[in-house]
Amino acid sequence: MAYQYLILDSKGNAVAHGRSEYNPRDAKWRMVVDDGDLEEIAKHTNLRLVGNSDAVPALEAKIIQRQGNTIVLEPLRHLEASLRDNLRIPVRFVSYIYPTSEAWRGRLPIVSKDLSCGGLAFYCPCSLEVGEQVQVVIPVTSQPLLLTMEILRRLSSLEEDPVYAARFLSLLHEEESMVREAVFSLQLQGT
Repeated sequence: MAYQYLILDSKGNAVAHGRSEYNPRDAKWRMVVDDGDLEEIAKHTNLRLVGNSDAVPALEAKIIQRQGNTIVLEPLRHLEASLRDNLRIPVRFVSYIYPTSEAWRGRLPIVSKDLSCGGLAFYCPCSLEVGEQVQVVIPVTSQPLLLTMEILRRLSSLEEDPVYAARFLSLLHEEESMVREAVFSLQLQGT
């Protein structure tokens, strides 16, 4: 079974995607770097590896050896499972939110600020209430998703429109996987 990872440098910046046939619980294992900056990887002693599934633990590993596009790693420690959900990437896309209550009707245009596996920060020209639930179209996944989210807070902004932080609610496993893949892909493109 192949394990898929987003490879972060020692500063937390995404530098590559990788895959490994080895179990991350083994003492040493090989990872093939599929996409990314091998030269940037070589500048670091330790890497953070975030799996694309809950079954694959996030961990910190030491680089033992590099052979072409393969690196030999020694796992050092497991990282918090929340690292995957909190991996936020700045991304701008235009979309819409829809009410789930009778508070207002129709759709409101939004512009995203950042996206994570756990939620979205976005600019919205209208006032939203903390605790309010809305549906949002996420157009950056392999297929557009309509997800329900809860408004957590209003953030300070230098922009004309206010910024809201919201968390996704009741994601199906497939939806969560699609958001995670989009976050990983966009994170790598941003480097």
